[in-house]
Amino acid sequence: MKLQHFLRRLFRILLPFLGWRVPVALLRGTARGSDREVVLLSAGSTADFVVAHFFAQEPTVVRSTRVPVWRLQRLLNEWRSEADLVAVQIDRVSSRLFLREPHLSLPLWVDSVMQIPEDWESYFRKHKNTQADIRRVRIRQFESHFSRDAADFDLFYERYYQPYMLMRHGARAEIVPRWRLRALFKQGMMIHWITQGGEKMAGTLVQVDGHRFLSLVNGLRDGEPALLKEGALSSQYVHAIMEGRKLGCTELYMGGSLPTLHDGVFRYKNKWATGLAHHWGIVSGNLVTRLSWQRLAGPVAEFLSRTSLIHHDHAGYSALWAFPAELPLTVENLQRQYDLLKARGLHRFRILLPGGVPAGFVCPDDVCLIPMAAVQHGGPEALTTFIHES
Repeated sequence: MKLQHFLRRLFRILLPFLGWRVPVALLRGTARGSDREVVLLSAGSTADFVVAHFFAQEPTVVRSTRVPVWRLQRLLNEWRSEADLVAVQIDRVSSRLFLREPHLSLPLWVDSVMQIPEDWESYFRKHKNTQADIRRVRIRQFESHFSRDAADFDLFYERYYQPYMLMRHGARAEIVPRWRLRALFKQGMMIHWITQGGEKMAGTLVQVDGHRFLSLVNGLRDGEPALLKEGALSSQYVHAIMEGRKLGCTELYMGGSLPTLHDGVFRYKNKWATGLAHHWGIVSGNLVTRLSWQRLAGPVAEFLSRTSLIHHDHAGYSALWAFPAELPLTVENLQRQYDLLKARGLHRFRILLPGGVPAGFVCPDDVCLIPMAAVQHGGPEALTTFIHES
């Protein structure tokens, strides 16, 4: 992974120069999940994740401009009174140097990690939510093998990797240039093919790095959604676990997902994962999304009830979610929602409650319950103060 580490460090230096002029836009539209009109102040390239989850449809640009990064904070201060939520996506160096307001810091992607079990059969007896995937792989008779063939690389890139990324992420797809993946492939990576009856159905570009089995980018033949239902993607994880064990690996890195507990891909990986890790992306790994607000109640709380946020915290990750105001706050509902959203590897799962804690609810050790009344009139600093004092 020497080339990967070198490129990541190189982009850490280059990004502040490449992005020294920052696009800023004030966006207005209808909130996702309600008829409320909301306004987002967006800076950098936040139009993918935050905009898609904040608005029900494409918002209207009220006004926009570009400013040097060292003047960004002043412009944000001038415009923020008109916005419900402020989202700034910027490189980490510029963030530390030029932006100083309190904020919630999100990664662009978060990696899921699994400790590879020594006893395969025992693991699957204890983890019933993975048994259906195992049965599907066996019934469909998916098999796997590794390839270092240069011709296979071009096949994988054109018919598996690119189509799958576009099918899965659409406009948000961060497609790694061919030259960069080819260079990494020549550095020792392999294609882990998933086959059925001798036909290649899916593939993953993988790397063995000491005790780690790294699944870096996935591919599905021509991006066919039907192959997902047949279990081609499930088979990638199952066979990666088995092959990683044979190669003496103890950890499986399963690749990146959106930084929200509500993301379907994240939920699927969470069935297998035992923890979370920093995403390997050369560019995305050097970027951060900063969220801030002046009032938590209202549009921001509604946004958080639909889109829980995985954010940086204590050299790891925590999650923030608001219990939906329209859902009765009962022990049963709170427990059910926690069971649906909980994820292994979080430092804390913080839940904003519209009322008092339901009598009889047993709060898990990893959960912090926050009364909305204590933080609803402030920005991220009010939330931080409550967390530190509680």
